Amino acid sequence: MTLFLSAREAYHQQQNTTLTSEPTKTNSYNTGYLAVLDDPKQQSQGYYHVMAFPTGINLLLKQYDLAEDLIVETEAYNLPLMEFSFAVIGDNESEMIPGGKNFTATYFDLDKEIPGSGSYWRAGQRILEVEIGINPQEFFCRDEVSGLDFLPKSLQLYLETDNISFLNYFRIGQTTPEMQIILHQIVNCPFQGLIKEIYLQAKCLELMALKLEPDTSGERELMRSRILRGDDIDRIYHARAILISDFDNPPSLLELARKVSLNDYKLKIGFRQVFNTTVFGYLWAYRMEKARTLIMSQQMTIKQVAKIVGYDCPSRFAVAFKKRFDIQPSQYLDRFIVAKNT
Repeated sequence: MTLFLSAREAYHQQQNTTLTSEPTKTNSYNTGYLAVLDDPKQQSQGYYHVMAFPTGINLLLKQYDLAEDLIVETEAYNLPLMEFSFAVIGDNESEMIPGGKNFTATYFDLDKEIPGSGSYWRAGQRILEVEIGINPQEFFCRDEVSGLDFLPKSLQLYLETDNISFLNYFRIGQTTPEMQIILHQIVNCPFQGLIKEIYLQAKCLELMALKLEPDTSGERELMRSRILRGDDIDRIYHARAILISDFDNPPSLLELARKVSLNDYKLKIGFRQVFNTTVFGYLWAYRMEKARTLIMSQQMTIKQVAKIVGYDCPSRFAVAFKKRFDIQPSQYLDRFIVAKNT
């Protein structure tokens, strides 16, 4: 049996409740929502809890103890979004983030037509994740913020220009002991009410600062290195944008290098330095994540999904999907439908 948890449904229930009820002084961040896992066998437990603060910070806590597989349907992103995600316990397999690591990501151009997305978790795991989300345009462009030099280069470019088509950002990092302490304090917050709100926002800001500083200094170090100089990092981000925009029919490595005015050696080395993977390793992972989201939308057949993500042969697509998620695409769809209906 596969369990199903709909955070999206919990979100819409909360929205309806907010529209039909008076706000209370005891719940100053009442735009958050909670989805609790219901296991008929009472062998698995967990929750998906979002707290949305007036400052524009969204805090998400995910905690699951799983005896069976779990599919979690999430609410669609409000774009633009900057996310700081920490895998405290357990591996985030859908995003290839092992326990003890974290990532910073920005999303400016996701497919808005897909009503929701989700994740798949295998049985036998204990999962604890903490995510912080903000709108970078609103958060970093306030009157009290002076200068953007403290931000990673891609974010500076995004906030200073209207051309956002190639500026999505993704960076994996190790969760340091200082971060672990703050994560423990967030999960085990001892306060309630307004004090809890103030405390959690402060801890979110601490985590964001600890993540942004090494990302920014790392980019400066790359620009000082012998391999990457000047605007090479911008060109590598542009190369990734080209891959994403043409993911169903990508250019060759040499063609891609020419498009961004780099030689193929610098592109390969630089891409691994910036994104911690190869050019086409990144493309493959993007294709599979795109396919998984399309399958969960239930708007097309597996064959159509395969075609959209660049596979003319459905059997080759099935092999690639199984390699990424350890399950056949048809089985993934069947489990999703059964879990959602039950």
